[in-house]
Amino acid sequence: MVPETPSSEISNNEVPSKTIRIDGQSKDADVNLIKTVGTIDMGGVKSALDSGAPKTLISSGLQAAINSGAFAKATNNMSGIASSFNTGALKAASEAISGTYGDIGKRFSSILDDAKIKGLDIDSITPKLAAAKYSIPDYSIPDLNYQVAGYTTYWQQLIIIGNGFDLQCGLRSKFGDFFKPRFDRIELVTDYKAETWSKLVEESDLTLWDFILEANIDSPWCDIEGAVERWVLSASASKDKDSPFSKAVEHVKVQPFMDGTYTLVNGRLKSEQDDENHMLGNLARYVWTVDRSVTSDGYSRDKFMTLLRVDLLRLEQAFAKYLAEEIASNDGYVGRCKRLYEMLERDGKKTGDDYETSTSVLSFNYTEQMKSYFDGGEDGAFVNIHGKLGGQIIFGIDGKDCMDNPDAVSFTKTYRLMQIGGSRTDKLINTANSSNLQNATDVIKFYGHSLGKADYSYFQSIFDGVDLYESKTVLVFYYPYSAKEGAEANNECWRTDITNKVNDLLVAYGKTMDNQDHGKNLMHKLLLEGRLLIRGVQLD
Repeated sequence: MVPETPSSEISNNEVPSKTIRIDGQSKDADVNLIKTVGTIDMGGVKSALDSGAPKTLISSGLQAAINSGAFAKATNNMSGIASSFNTGALKAASEAISGTYGDIGKRFSSILDDAKIKGLDIDSITPKLAAAKYSIPDYSIPDLNYQVAGYTTYWQQLIIIGNGFDLQCGLRSKFGDFFKPRFDRIELVTDYKAETWSKLVEESDLTLWDFILEANIDSPWCDIEGAVERWVLSASASKDKDSPFSKAVEHVKVQPFMDGTYTLVNGRLKSEQDDENHMLGNLARYVWTVDRSVTSDGYSRDKFMTLLRVDLLRLEQAFAKYLAEEIASNDGYVGRCKRLYEMLERDGKKTGDDYETSTSVLSFNYTEQMKSYFDGGEDGAFVNIHGKLGGQIIFGIDGKDCMDNPDAVSFTKTYRLMQIGGSRTDKLINTANSSNLQNATDVIKFYGHSLGKADYSYFQSIFDGVDLYESKTVLVFYYPYSAKEGAEANNECWRTDITNKVNDLLVAYGKTMDNQDHGKNLMHKLLLEGRLLIRGVQLD
């Protein structure tokens, strides 16, 4: 609903026809070597060896690098880089110092013996060591599992998708796509006669919410949910005469039709020159047309609230019909949906005999085309949390602060989910506890979700379930990236937008934590531990 590039490893044993690219660099093996080895000065190494004083070679930095296995890790990605590097001199030097430094010398010699490092042209790599310091790093998804040789490691990921996923796949599912023809229908009404409005209501499926939301044509869905929330919550603020609900009531109380002679200015009544009063006038005319009982005895608050609820259901049905027709007429949607999902699903996923993996999907969309090729493993689950096409879909507001509000509760997503029987969400995540934090879901990925406040309750429950502060769960937030010429500014706009939304989400979640110091430090801790990543997904 809303606005990259070494290529990220998608899978350990499979490369798709499309690749994910991250932050503007190519993730070649030599770049991996650079990032692993860091700033070791190869010239300095040679000078130390030539000097005959091998102890100068074993600086605390080099000793730490060797002890940590950094060289060994680097060799895993060096196969096939070049064929001209002669390791004999360095190998001889390492053997010469092995008497003094025993185990370190043996490890260095063993690494140089590895076939994967032979053939490395060090001269072609050294110039890049300095340059890498200034480049944007490639944040690959870390594996923070404790692994024991000979035992199977269980690895689980949760993929959370929002309307941005369907938009990226070419589906016209924006708020404006659905509402524009409905708003255009309202604009065609040029008089204020009761007969005209009766004909409008009879020949269209317009709802009360069409008139309320008409001013939001360019807004994302999360802002629409915010507009619904403001209207519903303002019903409880009866003493606030400037609230949207109070203003609507004052207009509904007065007979709104002009069946006699009247004067228009700029196509509107003199009292409705500004957009707000014109919207309120249209709302009153709609109410008087569809349900006169609302205006019985001047005004019935209960019946007005009932009309708001009933028309929200009608709006859901109209959108479901629209979306089904869009999918049926969009030949490329399913293929693009499959391709994008597989790219997200494979990014950083663990494979091999030592791993037993599972994938779950939490979709905030009403579409479920990807379910036909979804393979979650033994413990995976696919959930359309707000319903799906062919069944009941849900528009609503966040219930976190509304469940004790009699006016708002029936408009909350929590209440609506309970009404339709709920969703099977027990397999979405692996929960953690203080005695075994390793049980927690390993990676949670987000794509195309606005991270709007209307869904904060879901995210709080998920983060609490995995014990986000104490566990090793990694959060990955993706954004669409373009490699086309001149797209840099737009890419930066996307990245800045998602960064701000992630910040807002984690700050809001931090405030819910029992330990407020932990809450304030949450984002910093995630970054330090490599558990908060923002990555661009390239499809063009």
